Amino acid sequence: MGLLDKMFGGGTNLELRLDTDKIPEGGTLSGTVTLSGGKKPLKLTALKVRLVYVKVEKRDDSPLPNIEMQVLLDNTIVANADLPPASLQKYDFSFKVPTGTDPDGEYRVQATADIPKVKDPSAEAKLKVISPDSAGASKGIFSRLTGKSSEDEILAQFPGLMSSDEDEQTEALSDLTCAAYDDDNNFVNIAGHLGRMMANGSAEVRAAALQAWGTVLNNRAKPEHIQALSSMAADPAVASDRRLMSEVVAVAAKFAEEGAGPLVQWFAQHPNPEVRREMADRLRFDADEEFMDKRAILTALANDPDPGVRASAIGGLSEHNDEAAMVNEFIQRSFSDPSPEVQAACISAITLSHHYGFAEQVFTTFQQHLGNQHVKVRKELADSSHWLPADPRLAGIVHALLSDPSAEVRRSMAWQGVNMSEHGELAELFMRACDDPDEEVAQDALKGMGRLLGFDRAAQFYRQRLATHPTESTYWGVYYGVCNDLEEPAARQVMQQLAQSQFADVASSARESLMDA
Repeated sequence: MGLLDKMFGGGTNLELRLDTDKIPEGGTLSGTVTLSGGKKPLKLTALKVRLVYVKVEKRDDSPLPNIEMQVLLDNTIVANADLPPASLQKYDFSFKVPTGTDPDGEYRVQATADIPKVKDPSAEAKLKVISPDSAGASKGIFSRLTGKSSEDEILAQFPGLMSSDEDEQTEALSDLTCAAYDDDNNFVNIAGHLGRMMANGSAEVRAAALQAWGTVLNNRAKPEHIQALSSMAADPAVASDRRLMSEVVAVAAKFAEEGAGPLVQWFAQHPNPEVRREMADRLRFDADEEFMDKRAILTALANDPDPGVRASAIGGLSEHNDEAAMVNEFIQRSFSDPSPEVQAACISAITLSHHYGFAEQVFTTFQQHLGNQHVKVRKELADSSHWLPADPRLAGIVHALLSDPSAEVRRSMAWQGVNMSEHGELAELFMRACDDPDEEVAQDALKGMGRLLGFDRAAQFYRQRLATHPTESTYWGVYYGVCNDLEEPAARQVMQQLAQSQFADVASSARESLMDA
């Protein structure tokens, strides 16, 4: 963990571990965030995990490339939790990596804990998103094997499957899982070996082997495989292991159209709401469109007594946000459901409906929810606002959220400035937010000014800000505003100024960034 991951957390510390640093596009990325408590009781407002794409493009007018960071996914994995002194909290997460990714692009997974009154701890890990078009895909990750490879051939390609070292086993299982996403590879003959690893390996290996088993057999599962999966679901040892149970649910979703529909139905009616919620999530991310009961099951789960289950089911149904009836249903539920989590899920579900002719309904709903009593709902408005199209009403929405009574909401909106480069007309609003009385809001607003102003103007603004507000928070805000644009001469000059800062950690980080650029 680098300096920026440990700095100024009031004794807090955050570590990010990915289950794999390679993931196929469309695959499910999972990992763990470990958060250490500080010297006194604290409140964790939100723990977020983001997937960020670093886009590098050649420029016709300059030998220097244009570099832009895009947030592809922004997931809150826990909210409003207590953080006792010196405690160690572990949070698992998973999300589906989008398809259509750049096979040669750079991706980063970022975890940030929003903790009032202390500097938010964060961590970052690089991620390789693999597609059949990726550089080097013809060997290693994506083989040239055709037909149904024998078990010996597969073991020769992934020798770590025969290792006694847990790390080598899990790495080989990860590579096998990635390779199995290539339709040209048929690895069904390794299923028996994976079954033995599932039975005899460590907890980590068992879960990774189960994930590989489900991926290898996806679209090739036979009745005996579905029966084996059903037996796992009924095994008390599996049911008591959260990670294993989660993988069983995920595999059930993958096998749904091949005969595991009854098992999916069983999970959807499971007495444990966490399992029902997991089933809703996996139907959203892992079930094929050919599973004819998918929508009906999600519709039933959308009426579950548990609000978390309802929210996940709404997320699964959001793929139908091009249908007028569903858009109207989401809007109606955003007002009628008593749970703020469900209300927020409904708002998220309609955000992209403007692409299908429902912009009027989307903007009206956003405007009406500006007065919602729940901070979570207003935060969702802020988190989703960058997806909205250019419209005169957008400025009013952003202004209201940047002026919200809750600093949490204002901060969420201020942070989204980094994603609103196409809305330069909003720059003045974010510029005012740099004067927010909450220093974290002001700092986050500073981060996006480069995107909103264009870098030459932003560099001038940053220099003025450093001169008039020479606080450590200002310096960090400017640092984050320029650290990804160091190919620009003006950005580099600002970073060189930061390298001479009176704040030792800022100066050290600036020098490190200049060396790495």
